[in-house]
Amino acid sequence: MRPLLELAPSNADTVRVAREVLAGAMRMLGPPLSGTTVTPVDDHGARGEWVYARRLGALDAVILYVHGGGYVACSPRTHRGITSRLSAATGMKVFAVGYRLAPEHPFPAAVHDVAAAYRWLLGQGFTPDRIVLAGDSAGGQLAADLVLANARAATPQPAALVLFSPMVDLTLTIAARHERTRRDPLISVPKVRSLVEMYTGGSAHPRLELRPEQGMVLPRMLIQVGDAEFVAADAVELARRWHAVGAESELQMWPDQLHVFHALPVLAPEASSAYRAAARFISASLESDTAHAV
Repeated sequence: MRPLLELAPSNADTVRVAREVLAGAMRMLGPPLSGTTVTPVDDHGARGEWVYARRLGALDAVILYVHGGGYVACSPRTHRGITSRLSAATGMKVFAVGYRLAPEHPFPAAVHDVAAAYRWLLGQGFTPDRIVLAGDSAGGQLAADLVLANARAATPQPAALVLFSPMVDLTLTIAARHERTRRDPLISVPKVRSLVEMYTGGSAHPRLELRPEQGMVLPRMLIQVGDAEFVAADAVELARRWHAVGAESELQMWPDQLHVFHALPVLAPEASSAYRAAARFISASLESDTAHAV
């Protein structure tokens, strides 16, 4: 697949085709679990869908999920393979936010949409300590950006942050250094950079850097990443930044795994173990926040 991806130019016209190809691949390699219930939402600026597993436990808790796709592709629908498995593993409802995509809607449209989804959940009666924020790849970057924005505005934080193969450095400098020693089997850094530039428009806005500051109140964070993928070094750096400001983070490096292997359970059976590990982290985070509240 990598040679085909490398040959395809990245522009507004080819992105539309790539969206369809990627959606088909994800349906084939990571279909949603049977018995999953999906309910669309378009309410007061919040767009997305509820995803419910067959059996739910804590009805007062929710996962807000932000999908990846290089800021230019994918949707809650394409990521039902992930959200249905997260719901099944945790016994929790998942709200998958449908944010606007570049190049039609560049930065900061996606940022605003993710923040609107968080505010909407609060307005639906979910307390911050019963919300878990999660995302993959570009969605992981958007999720982490939201908690940093919450910290700056003194907005109550979610109980935990769970990131699958998150992007961190949108200049791709860290990833380029990593690529010199470990070649991503699926996609190259130059190809990713061309997609990111459609989102950033060449902007060097500080919100694109994911740099926590001393004194920030941040939720505990879990990162799961494959050691073969282009954002492996990004994940290490984000965990280091969290620790540097006194926040709690756990980094799980999965050997020889593709970028967001969670989305490809047909190719990567290890995804099941990753979901179970994420579920344990989420359960512990919610129990910890409940204990603190008591």
